Amino acid sequence: MHWSAGIEAAVDDAVARATAGIPTVLDIEGQAGFGKTQLARTVAQRVPAGAVVRATAYEDTQSDPLGLLDQLGVETAGLPSNALSASRALGAHLDALAGDSPLVVVLDDLHWADPESLDAVGVLMERMAGDRVLLVAAHRPDGARHARWRSRLADIPSVVGVVVDGLDDDATLELIREAAPDAGPGLARALRAHTGGSPLFLRSLLHEHDATELSALAERNELPASSDLIATMGERLARLDPDAVAALSAIAVLGGDGAEPFVLSAVADVPDIGPALDLLTRERLVVTDRTGATPRARIFHGVVRAAVYDNIPPATRERMHAAAAARVPSPGDRLRHRVAAARGSDDGLAADLRMFADALHERLRYREAARFRRYAARMAAGPEDAETDTFAADFESILALDLEDISVRQDDVSLEPRARFLVGATFAAEKRFVASSDVLETLTEEELAAVDPLTAYRARVLRAWSTVAAGRSPQRALHDLDTAKEGPVTDPAVQGYFGLAHGQAAQRAAPVDERMSIPSLLSVDRAQLASTPLGTVSLAWRGAVMSLTGMPEQAIGDLGLVTSRFGDGLMDFGDGVFHALQGFAHFVNGQWPRAAMMIDLSRAGTLRNAAPLTAAIEPLAGVVAGDPERVGAALAEARRIRVAGPQPAAVHAGDIVDVLALAFVGTDAQRAAWLEGRIRDLGDPGDWAEEQVPHLWYAAQAIGAGWAGRPGDAPGWAHLLRTVDPPPWSDVVADWLEARVDESPAGTARLLEVAARGIPSLPAIDALLRFDVAARTAEDSRGAELRRSADSALRGIGADLLADRLSSGAGHDAGTQPEPTHAPSLFADLSEREREVAALILEGLSYTQIAKELFITRSTVSFHLSRIYAKTGTASRHELVEAARRSGD
Repeated sequence: MHWSAGIEAAVDDAVARATAGIPTVLDIEGQAGFGKTQLARTVAQRVPAGAVVRATAYEDTQSDPLGLLDQLGVETAGLPSNALSASRALGAHLDALAGDSPLVVVLDDLHWADPESLDAVGVLMERMAGDRVLLVAAHRPDGARHARWRSRLADIPSVVGVVVDGLDDDATLELIREAAPDAGPGLARALRAHTGGSPLFLRSLLHEHDATELSALAERNELPASSDLIATMGERLARLDPDAVAALSAIAVLGGDGAEPFVLSAVADVPDIGPALDLLTRERLVVTDRTGATPRARIFHGVVRAAVYDNIPPATRERMHAAAAARVPSPGDRLRHRVAAARGSDDGLAADLRMFADALHERLRYREAARFRRYAARMAAGPEDAETDTFAADFESILALDLEDISVRQDDVSLEPRARFLVGATFAAEKRFVASSDVLETLTEEELAAVDPLTAYRARVLRAWSTVAAGRSPQRALHDLDTAKEGPVTDPAVQGYFGLAHGQAAQRAAPVDERMSIPSLLSVDRAQLASTPLGTVSLAWRGAVMSLTGMPEQAIGDLGLVTSRFGDGLMDFGDGVFHALQGFAHFVNGQWPRAAMMIDLSRAGTLRNAAPLTAAIEPLAGVVAGDPERVGAALAEARRIRVAGPQPAAVHAGDIVDVLALAFVGTDAQRAAWLEGRIRDLGDPGDWAEEQVPHLWYAAQAIGAGWAGRPGDAPGWAHLLRTVDPPPWSDVVADWLEARVDESPAGTARLLEVAARGIPSLPAIDALLRFDVAARTAEDSRGAELRRSADSALRGIGADLLADRLSSGAGHDAGTQPEPTHAPSLFADLSEREREVAALILEGLSYTQIAKELFITRSTVSFHLSRIYAKTGTASRHELVEAARRSGD
C-alpha cells in the first residue's frame, strides 16, 4: 500500500531511531478502517532482520489484566498487575528476545487494551535507554484507554506520531489497481472522496462491484454509502456457502480473538469446518493465526466482525452463544456467552455471575469483577437486585481506578446513602481527601446501620482513611474503625487502608504518656511482621514512622521489604508513598543516589494525582541532582497539594523536606521567608507542639526559627526533641540546634563540642552540622581544618553544590554561583539514571540485579554503563570502582 510522503518520512524516522539504539514509539492514530493495522504491518517489514512480536487488543477482552502482555509472550500467571512489577516482567521478556537487530513490538487496537498492560508498556518505554526497540502502537483517537495512553506517551522520551486520516489520490489509485489494473485517476478521486480514503471501505466496495460498475455509479452520483457496510455484508453473506456463513457467524460470536477450529465446528454446527474456513480465507474475511500451539481463525477486522455479527438472525445468535457457553474453557467466557444467549432476566444466571465476581474480587481482579457485576445487573429480575449489582460494580471500578465507568455523578451529593458512599470513595481514589471526608461525613449512623454490613464496613474504613488524610479528628476516625472491626464482615480490598489509618489515628489521639514508643515499635520482629499481608501493612506503617522520625537504618530495613512486595505484587496500595519514604530514609542516611532512585520509582507507576506525602518528598530528588530551580518548583507544587488537603503526615514531612532542601540548595532570602510562608499557608507550627509528630520535625522547626530571626524559639523545640520519646540521637541534635543560634563564644565552643561528637546515624544532618561549624569558625585558627571536615562530609553524601559554596567563601547562599574550588566528582557529568546505575555498580550488583532494582532492561543497564565508562575514563567495573575509591565518590 502507498502512504503519503509525511507518513513515509515519520516511519523512516522511527525505524532509524530504533536502529540507532533509541527506544522509540511509533504512535499510529486513526479511525476504524483507515489502515492503522496495515501500516503497523508495513513498519515491521521495514526493520531489517529484526525480531517481531505482536499483540492485538479486543473489545471483549479489555477487562482482562495484562492481556496484551500475555499475547506478547510474557508469563503472566501469578504476575501482579501493578505497573512497576508488570513492566519489570515485560522488560525481562524483551531482554530475552533481543538480538543484533532491532526488536519490533506491534500493539494493535490499543484503544481496547487493558490499562495494566498500557501502564506496564508506558513505564518500561519511559525508563528504557539504548535498547534497539521500536514499539508500534495503533489506536483510535477516542475512548478512556486513548486518554490513558496519551498520558503515558507524554513521559516517553522518543515518540514519533502518525495520524492516518485516509489514503490520498495516489494511494487510492494504487489500491484500486490491485483489483482493476486499468482503473484511472478519475475513479480514484471519486472513491477517495466517497469513502474518506478508508482502505477497509474501499476494499468492501471493490469486492461488491467491478471498476466499470463503480465508474458508472460515480458518474450518476449513486455510489453506495460506506455506512451501509452492514447491509452490503448481508448481501455478501447471502451469496456464500451456508457452511461458510455459519463458520463466519460462529467466529463473530466467539469474539475478536477468534477460536480454534474444533470449537468453531461445534458452535457453527458444521462437522467439517476446514473447507468453510478455506473459502472464508480466499474471500479475505478470515485470517488464521498459527503462532500458538493450535491455529485460531478470526475475522480480519473488528468493523467487519461487527457487521457480520449484526447480520446473524437473533435465534441463530442465541443458539450459537449457548453452544459456545458449553464449549469454551474459560469460566468467565462461559458466563459471558450465557448472558448473550439469555432471552430475558434470569435470577439463576445473575446469582452465578455474582459468585464469579466475588471470586474475582478476592483475587484483587476488580475490573473483571465490575464487568461481571454489571452483567448480573442486566440479568437480575428485580430492580432492587439490579441496583445493588450496579452499586457493587461501581465500587469495583473505584478499586480498579476506572473512575470514568462509575454511574453516579460526583457533583450530586443529594443522593441515597450508597450513592453518596460511591462519590466519597471516588474522591478518596483521586486523593481529594477533604472532599471525600466532607461527603462521607454526611452518612449518618442510622443510614450506615440500614445498608448491608459490607457497604457499612467499607464506608467506615474509607471515611476513617479520608478523615486522617484530611488532617481531621483522629477520635472520629478511630470510632469508625472500631465500629467496622466489630462488624460481621471485612474486605481485604480496604484492609491496608484500615491498618494505616488506625496506626496514624491511634498515635495522634493517645495521650503523650500512652503513645507507642520507639522501643515498643521496634520490639516486633521484622520477619514476623512480613510473614502475613496484615503484618506487612503494620511493617509499612512502622517503616513510615521510622523514616520521618530519623531512624533511617530501621526504616530502610522495614520499607525495603514493603517496597519489594510492591515489585513482587504482594503489596499493592500506597501510590508510591512507601517508595518515597524509603527514599527519604536513604537521603538522611547519606545515600543520595539510592534516595533519588526510590523517589523516582515513587512517581513511576501512577498517572493520577500524586499522594500528598509522595509530593512532599519529591523535592529531595532535585537536591540530589543539585538543581535549585527544580527544587523550587517541586516545593511549590508540594505546598499547593498540602494546602488543598493538609494530611498531617504530609504536612510534617513537607516541613522537614522544605528545611532540608533550603539548607542544601536554597538562598538566604528563601530560608528567611520560610517560616512566615509556612504560617501563612498551613498555620503556626506551635499549634502542633503537643501532637504526635516525627522527631525530625522538631529539628526542622528549630532551624526554621533560626532562619526567621527567632532564635529564642529554637531551645523550646530542642527541649521537645529531648523529652518526647527521644530517639538515640536526640541529645546531640538538640545541642546542635541550641548552639547554632547562640553566636556567643560559649555557643561557638558548644558547637565545636557537638561537631566532635558528630551525628553518625544521620549523615545528611551531620553534614549540615559540619557546615555550620565551618561557617561559624571561618576566621578561627582551626578554620581551614574545619572547612576540610565539612567539605568531606558534604561531598561524601553528594552535596557538592553546598560544598563548593563553602570552599569558595560564598557561604550558604545559593543565590551566588561560585566556581568550584574542589576537583569535580567522578560522577559529575552523569545523568540521574547513570548515577543510579553507577551507585548500584559500586554496591556490587550484577546487570540482572540492577535491572530488577531500577525496573529497566539489562540492555538499558549495559547502555548506561557504557556511557558511564566513557564519561569517567574507565573501561571496566573494576576500573570504575577503583576510580571512585580514589576520588572519594
